Amino acid sequence: MIAVADCAPHPEDARTLKIKLEREPQAPSVARAAVARFTERSEFSPAEVPTLALLVSELVSNAVLHSDALPASGIVLCAHLLDRGTVRVEVIDRGSGFTATPRDPAESRGGYGLYLVDKQATRWGVDREGGTRVWFEIANPPPR
Repeated sequence: MIAVADCAPHPEDARTLKIKLEREPQAPSVARAAVARFTERSEFSPAEVPTLALLVSELVSNAVLHSDALPASGIVLCAHLLDRGTVRVEVIDRGSGFTATPRDPAESRGGYGLYLVDKQATRWGVDREGGTRVWFEIANPPPR
C-alpha cells in the first residue's frame, strides 16, 4: 500500500493535496476534479487550471494503464502549491519505473502523455523513489 507520506517533502508553507487513487479507469477523472477543487482556494491562475488538469489526467492514466505494480497497490497523487505561485504535481505508483523516451512521430497511437507534459510544464522528471514518481511543475505566468 502506498502511504500519502510518500510525497516528496516541501516547505512547510506549501499547501498540499494528497490523495490515494485506485488503479481503475475512473482514476484520471477523480484526480482532475480533486486538483481543480484544490486550486480554487489558491493564488494559482484559473487560466492555467485546464493545462494542469490535462497533465494530471495524462500522468494518472499512464499509472493506471502502464504500471507493472500490483493493481491493488494504488496510485498517490500529490499537489503542492508553492510560495512562488507554482504548482508541483507528483503521481506515484509502486511500479518498477520506465525510461522516458521522446515520442515516435511515426506512431499515430499513444505516446502523447509525456510529450504534453514536456511541452506544457515548466519542469518535469521521473524518479524511482519509493516506486515510480513522475512529477511536473507549472509556474503561474507573471502578472501583466
